Amino acid sequence: MAKITLIKNLNGLFVPAFESDKEIANKIKINQAIQVNFTKPRNYLFHKKYFALLNLAYSNSDYDMSFEDFRIEVIKRAGFYRTVKDFKGNKVYYANSISFAKMDNLEFEKLYSKTLDVIIKYVLKENTKEEIIENIVNFM
Repeated sequence: MAKITLIKNLNGLFVPAFESDKEIANKIKINQAIQVNFTKPRNYLFHKKYFALLNLAYSNSDYDMSFEDFRIEVIKRAGFYRTVKDFKGNKVYYANSISFAKMDNLEFEKLYSKTLDVIIKYVLKENTKEEIIENIVNFM
């Protein structure tokens, strides 16, 4: 199975984004049907912005935990977790992975938005979204 990146142009048509993608696309015969699973590739700068948001919140929190524990708690509070039962039948909550391979940009955008809500609710209660977003720049 080949994987290519497409860009939507002004005419509303999807075209190969890179030369290597064009080479793969050229192998598809005219009028040949293909099936596409749509994902939006992750934006590295947006990923950095997400961590700047977490660092801003962590540095202004009173919680007695490591940054990694804080990050995991925020992800779970944002609703991005899975549950399993341990040997005793207790529910255990695990934060979803936010790796580029595990989460596309569309889901990551939802995580970012929900994370901002969690931070306002639990950490930076006196700040507005706009103030927090403005201060993120200092943590990038």
